[in-house]
Amino acid sequence: MNIQYIDHHQIDPAKWDCVVLQSPHPLVYGLFNYLNAVCDTQWDALIYNDYEAVFPLPFKKKFGLKYLVQPVFCQQLGAFGSNAHVSTHDFLSAIHRRFLRVRLQLNPYFDQKNDARSSQTKTTFIEALSGKLTSKTNMTIELSQPLNYNKDCKKNLHRLAELPIEYQINAISIKEAIDTYRKAWGTQNPEIGDKHYQLFANACSEKISFTVSAHHKIDGTLLGAAIFLITPENRKRSLHYVCAGPTEVGKSIGVMHGIIDFVLTRYTGENILFDFEGSSIESVASFYKKFGANEEPFFCFNRGF
Repeated sequence: MNIQYIDHHQIDPAKWDCVVLQSPHPLVYGLFNYLNAVCDTQWDALIYNDYEAVFPLPFKKKFGLKYLVQPVFCQQLGAFGSNAHVSTHDFLSAIHRRFLRVRLQLNPYFDQKNDARSSQTKTTFIEALSGKLTSKTNMTIELSQPLNYNKDCKKNLHRLAELPIEYQINAISIKEAIDTYRKAWGTQNPEIGDKHYQLFANACSEKISFTVSAHHKIDGTLLGAAIFLITPENRKRSLHYVCAGPTEVGKSIGVMHGIIDFVLTRYTGENILFDFEGSSIESVASFYKKFGANEEPFFCFNRGF
């Protein structure tokens, strides 16, 4: 099995992005420049053959030793590329002796067509690596299919349609959208600090991100905002709902219904997987289900934590 450990500075960015975009479901999280930014260049990689498949290794250092940890604003990583001859198991085996401490969230798509070797079905294999798999739940919508909102969602959208609200793309900056999110929900995520938000802002280039904001039509008052990440033009794309929040006034009228609907309607009918990024919080998951989102499990591999 020809899997090589490659230092960050040795990675070929063009080849890397090419293999990520050839994945069954290409995720923005895996793109070279995005990873480079959210990891602050602190990542290496495993590469199978000549970039047939890749596995990013985001790390931190403590007492001079590297340990693997999932970056903030990067929900899923794991393997990307072709799984014809290699599996997530093979990559996890390759990092077994290099890192005693590992916490990585694995995308569920790489092994979908190779269930016999799927990391989700080989508990004994994970145990052999002295690790543990923890199940998490994501919420997604296939936009190639007709939208399927529930009655409550339609009711809220009908009410919003009667108000003087307009939705705009890139009318506010990434920083302004982040600030709106932090005012709304930042206290619920105290582990995310100023540096994390700055790294995320650095990662949001024009090619892979855009903001959507809701404003009062008459005076332009901001009612809510969201940042979306989208993979470049490709046979299959992913659209991630990453950082979003209403203002106090926007919250009182349920404006986030309108922002999400604006984007879903814009891309419906395209071969795009819309990714809500969770959630394990019941009330948030219920909100996403209003839009017809389906539960999609993925796994976190832990060892030494």
